Amino acid sequence: MSDVPTDLHPETKKGHRARKSQLRVVFDSDTLFVVGSASDLVRQEVANLISDARYPDLDIFWYLPEIGRHERQYQMQAEALKFRSAIDKIERLLGHNLALTDEVLLQHVKTRIEEKEKELRLQEIKLEHGLVDWPKLIHAAAYRNPPFEAGSKEKGFRDALVAESFLQLLATSPKTPSLCRVVLVTADNLLTQAVKERITDSPNASVLATVEELKGLINTIVSNAGEEFIAQLKPKAAKLFFVSSDEKETVFYKEKIDDRLEEKFKSELQAKPEGTSYRKNGTWLIDKPNFSRKEGRRIFWTSRIEIEMEAGTIRYEEPKNVTYLAGLLEPQVIAPTQRSGYLAGLLEPQVIAPTERSVSYNVITQKLPTVTYKLYESEKTVMSHKGRDKFEVLWSTEVTMSKELKKPIIEDLVHVELSCQPIS
Repeated sequence: MSDVPTDLHPETKKGHRARKSQLRVVFDSDTLFVVGSASDLVRQEVANLISDARYPDLDIFWYLPEIGRHERQYQMQAEALKFRSAIDKIERLLGHNLALTDEVLLQHVKTRIEEKEKELRLQEIKLEHGLVDWPKLIHAAAYRNPPFEAGSKEKGFRDALVAESFLQLLATSPKTPSLCRVVLVTADNLLTQAVKERITDSPNASVLATVEELKGLINTIVSNAGEEFIAQLKPKAAKLFFVSSDEKETVFYKEKIDDRLEEKFKSELQAKPEGTSYRKNGTWLIDKPNFSRKEGRRIFWTSRIEIEMEAGTIRYEEPKNVTYLAGLLEPQVIAPTQRSGYLAGLLEPQVIAPTERSVSYNVITQKLPTVTYKLYESEKTVMSHKGRDKFEVLWSTEVTMSKELKKPIIEDLVHVELSCQPIS
């Protein structure tokens, strides 16, 4: 935390102090990383936000609690060690020692994290242990008070350390909201509850649930539109864009956003995680709009749409030979329905083939009164991944003198990222 400038009002040439406000952002692990994926320090949306967020009147400082960094390092090191058997096979194949010991792999991960932190200007909050009220924390753990999770087993110690790290940063930050805002970004409800209970007397502190909400806050600050003004408009924008599947007069339905997304991002919506052979898209989740910018009388909004998806593999059981007396079965008895099992050969192949798999049968002999058919079981999908495909609708409205919104226009549709992870 020593890298943060404390002089918020540097002297100008005319002897006046120029006010440049600060925003200090602390990321919890659930918003910074992709759970189940350990190939990168941060997910791409966060990396893009940090790289692009440079403003003349606002300094943004990005923080990661030390416990979060070690958690991520552990995940990435565990992933690296999974390649040990593959490295051993390559060494045997080449007859050459690649010198990639476990220690070397772990050190490479540590170095990569340090390089990425430097690239993104991501600072670690090193917890001052002497400033933690350990008796109070222990009591919260014993009685499962937030951020500890209720149940037979205690869960929440790392979240408690995240909370303490955030509060220590807040304690050393300027208290005036116009000079410095301190924000924790976390989707964890118990952590949110625990922190909010302890920042009630800190008007410059807040907790946001998503990176999208953080973008909205940044846009509000740098636009000088006024947080109160935007707060009054946001419910109206939400009602205008989407309410429910029963409200067909909203922008989402009138502009056919679903059709336009599926047409523009057909390939993205079909993309499958590595190692999977099928993907199924499910429920569409539409978030409330966030402020983007203001240009004259037009207010620009972003509406996040997340499409739940699952992916996995398709398996077929080995065909079984079943022998019947020839002529005793009629084709209509075993007509396939809903991809159910069937006797191949009793119907035309193009009618009963559930996929591109060939349909065959084996007649033992024309002279004997028995026929053997290959029986194919229905295909089975084995789900291995779950996640969400994230999109943004950039749209704008005109704001009237009475603060009403009218004349909505769709400006752009953007694919943010596919966030998915293996399921255990």
